[in-house]
Amino acid sequence: MRLALLLVVLKWAIGWLLYGLAQAALALGPIGRGVARPLLGGAVRMQPNNLRMRAYRDYLRGLRMFSAGATDEALKLLHRAHRVAPDDETVHLDWAVALTMAGRYDQAIGALEQLGQDIERPRHEQQYWSALGWSYLRTGRFPLAENAMKRAAEYGLATPDLRLIMSLALLGQQGWVDKATVRGSLAKRPRNTGMLLEFGYYLAKIGKRGEAERLLAVLPESMLPRGWRIVAQHSLDEDNTACAQWAIDKLDSLDPGSAGGLLLGCEVAARADDWSAAVAGAHQAVDHDPTSLNVLETAGRIMVLAGEHESAFRYMTQALAGGSRNALAGGVVALHLLEQDKTDRARLVFRVQRAGDELACVYAHTAMAWLLQIEEKPAEALSLAAQACDFWNKLPAWAATEPVCRDILPRLTSIAESIERSADETTRCGAVNLRRRLDRAAPATDGD
Repeated sequence: MRLALLLVVLKWAIGWLLYGLAQAALALGPIGRGVARPLLGGAVRMQPNNLRMRAYRDYLRGLRMFSAGATDEALKLLHRAHRVAPDDETVHLDWAVALTMAGRYDQAIGALEQLGQDIERPRHEQQYWSALGWSYLRTGRFPLAENAMKRAAEYGLATPDLRLIMSLALLGQQGWVDKATVRGSLAKRPRNTGMLLEFGYYLAKIGKRGEAERLLAVLPESMLPRGWRIVAQHSLDEDNTACAQWAIDKLDSLDPGSAGGLLLGCEVAARADDWSAAVAGAHQAVDHDPTSLNVLETAGRIMVLAGEHESAFRYMTQALAGGSRNALAGGVVALHLLEQDKTDRARLVFRVQRAGDELACVYAHTAMAWLLQIEEKPAEALSLAAQACDFWNKLPAWAATEPVCRDILPRLTSIAESIERSADETTRCGAVNLRRRLDRAAPATDGD
């Protein structure tokens, strides 16, 4: 009994010791986080029910996951840490900044305004004012953004980021650009070009196209075509085809007939179901720049969406030969080879790690599942087929075309049915569930 009690007390003491060391490491900033992480893990193992220890472990996990791109889960962890440790200014600020970076501007404003009300220290941090000013800008609250920058200046903060935000706030309100300040900010901090272009898209999105055009005109002449391409791509990412076409027209006036402009035009045509124009434009883009991996991959994607299988295979094969690591290129080529019973060649496609968006993952996972089925690895094949189905359900409407449906859903169904016939009971149950999911998915995308 005494020994058990001694062990409990010892674990309690070790937990607090590790927690104290972790807090000391966290005070060192980003450098200390790597030291604090295992210490907090040990502290939680000693005291698994200690909410505060778990909160700081969640905080560090959230920061790491946010850097890795797992935004939603990271924000949940950071918010949970803030709820348990609301008095920790650093946790509060990092959560609010993460909200800003994730584009959740209204939430970020609420968190930042709350942080700045009663706590003095964040008011002296550039990161606080940058996040607050940018969130105001991206929600159209231009006077509040200007006022925030003035308050930052009162605390002695006048960084290139803050000067740029002030200039953008004045542009949003008054319609004129302080070119000298903007160019000076970009010269000192070139990465702020991305901020400028994102705000240019936002202005165009809310109907201030003249202001957006004046803002982009501040860029060096050599950068203007790339700037308009980025604005057009931002527009497409948000499915704003009218804004995208406007940006493409601006690009075409600067760089007529460029491969980038042609491909962006293809994307707009595809969103309008004008597949003949999209396919023709993709062929033109490849003729214009036949060695560019981006051109080959994008043209190949248009062919996939349009159901032009031979052209898709040709362009994606050329992209892979040029060193592409695109998952869509790999999936399209591997599926084509598997249909011709060229299993060994299909397997070689996945010798390297490939990445891509939901459409890319649908094709790559389907191809890998087919390969594993051929290799008589039903559990692994089922896992990848289920992941392909997950990605299918996440496809944006413009990507779930009838040709894509015909490429993917019958193949996944065939894999599920084959596993259902031949695997053990547990795997068979998983295959039955997958087939039911695929049956539910088919009517939503079947255009017959």
